[in-house]
Amino acid sequence: MLTSAVQEPRKEHKRPGESDGGKGKGKAVLIVGLVCIGVIAAVVAMNYDRLFAQSEAAEPTGQPVETTPAPNTVPVILSVTAATDRIEPSDLCQVSCEAEDADADALTYTWVASRGDIIGAGATVEWSAPDTEGLYSLSVKADDGRGGIAEFSTSLRVKANYAPEIVSLSSYSDWALPETSTFVSCVATDLDGDKIAYEWSATAGEVFGQGNAIVWVAPAELGAYSVKVLARDAYGGESSREIPISVTPGTAPTLGEFVVKGIGTDLIKYFEGAWSIFRGRTCSIECVVTEGEGPYTYAWSAAKGKLTAEGAVARWDAIDGKEEVTITVDVTDIRGNTTRGTVLMSVQTCTCHFK
Repeated sequence: MLTSAVQEPRKEHKRPGESDGGKGKGKAVLIVGLVCIGVIAAVVAMNYDRLFAQSEAAEPTGQPVETTPAPNTVPVILSVTAATDRIEPSDLCQVSCEAEDADADALTYTWVASRGDIIGAGATVEWSAPDTEGLYSLSVKADDGRGGIAEFSTSLRVKANYAPEIVSLSSYSDWALPETSTFVSCVATDLDGDKIAYEWSATAGEVFGQGNAIVWVAPAELGAYSVKVLARDAYGGESSREIPISVTPGTAPTLGEFVVKGIGTDLIKYFEGAWSIFRGRTCSIECVVTEGEGPYTYAWSAAKGKLTAEGAVARWDAIDGKEEVTITVDVTDIRGNTTRGTVLMSVQTCTCHFK
């Protein structure tokens, strides 16, 4: 009789204290994992608010981000300056605006005048003054293009400049020996109170000194010469006059006052060293010799106008414009000594001058 035997699995018996290696390792990994999860959860809990805020900030909202522009600084006008403080009627005067902008913006300028015309553009322009004297307003705006505008106004005076007036021009003597000297002085006034500068010259010889008085040294050659003075103010107004001085080997003829009379007109008069005559009028001029040895010869000349002469008397037709004209005569005695005399004629264009 056949019998079968079933073998039971063989059981291994652990010794007391011996652990299961695989299961023990799994449990250890599980424990470490739980600890890490706990730590991470704690960190997240402690930083929840910060992480939430960053998350919100990172999320796109779909709205444009607005930035606040830097505030604009208004320009500042430092000054408005005219090229001169004496502006003639109908004259052109340069005017400049000095301005600055803290933002370094490019500035545009707008000029407005109460009268007259503005010529040009930018920080420097020209003002065409009106033809009448007075006080006028000129204003300028400086615009930075970003809403900042500065404005400045000033006053400009239009006033005619009066040229200096020569009251007298005199010399210590009207003749001199060759290479000797004589003193010459000028008296001039200015209605505007401007400072007067003097410029001296001579047809020959040398001029020494400056101001309203100089010393003239005569040349070696005999003859009739002139010393001239130009009186000028700082605004271009000027007047001139000359005085004759003869260089002779001996005493030259002495001349008296010239006798000037109108021919067919009473619009002529003597005023402060000059004869005034209305334009286009005619006068006679007589040279008077008070001392010397005759007979005399007379040589007449005029810078402008028509002059005809015979001996000691000349006839002169005035020019049409307002101007001063010098008429000259050289008087020579029998010994060849010559004295030069001059008459200053001031031509006027208004009859009111003779009232």
